[in-house]
Amino acid sequence: MESTRTKTTNQHITLADGRKLGFAEFGDLHGKPVFYFHGFPGSRLEAGLAEKISRDTHVRFIGIDRPGYGLSSFKPARKFIDWADDVTELANALKIDRFSTIGVSGGGPYAAACASKIPDRLDAVGIISGMGPVDVAGLMRGVPWMYCQGLRLAGRAPTIAAALYPFSAICFRNYPERMLSILSGKVAGPDKIALKNTELKKVLSASFREAFGSSLKWPATDVMLYSRPWGFSLKDIPIVIHLWHGEKDRIVPPEMARYIAQTIPNCRATFYPDEGHFSIILNRIEEIWKILCL
Repeated sequence: MESTRTKTTNQHITLADGRKLGFAEFGDLHGKPVFYFHGFPGSRLEAGLAEKISRDTHVRFIGIDRPGYGLSSFKPARKFIDWADDVTELANALKIDRFSTIGVSGGGPYAAACASKIPDRLDAVGIISGMGPVDVAGLMRGVPWMYCQGLRLAGRAPTIAAALYPFSAICFRNYPERMLSILSGKVAGPDKIALKNTELKKVLSASFREAFGSSLKWPATDVMLYSRPWGFSLKDIPIVIHLWHGEKDRIVPPEMARYIAQTIPNCRATFYPDEGHFSIILNRIEEIWKILCL
């Protein structure tokens, strides 16, 4: 098999509307293309978590900055479903016809949006520890108090939430290791162990810094989107969705994943009794990889 190993982290294209879309590539330029949708907050650099396995398995793993993050320009009044258009433009620019997608945590709704709008371009879709809709009764139960209040404020008073968000963004940009340490105090055992992993901390810290590299303000758009109806129907997704979630996830409660699994007509869900939000990536990546990327 011909291969060209790559690790290029600071690329971008110019979209039809003049915006820039930032992306990073890991693995093999001639391998199977898989687009990675980062969490919240996060950036294209988060895809570096799969750098080794991408290289070893000849996968072209492409992390993309959402609008307002990292190298990507802000998009006014954007919606979840708009993301499919950006992804399509990038795929076309890279001369990629069909591809797979992985959405992790806050990237989950974006993976679902692509499955809804561009199913004919997708080979496989995966959601890992994915965020669920907050407008469904009962699904906010178990969400950490700080996150819960932020989502509620964004839903009820978006202008105030947007004004306050940069203060949190400063912490993630300037003190990412400290934020991970604080987070470690709020998660269950499997995630406490995972957050001691040197490589995980390194990649997440770099991703947090990069997320707010160009703006402390615009990534807050994600909070607004998470806080209200998604704008497309999970029931109408016509293709298979693979879902993985840890029962000990205290950041995105398993109830959210169960709702998604029950609502998407053809969702193949796996729930791990002893995994959390971060540990699932470290401990289950190989079995997830076999389904989505090989």
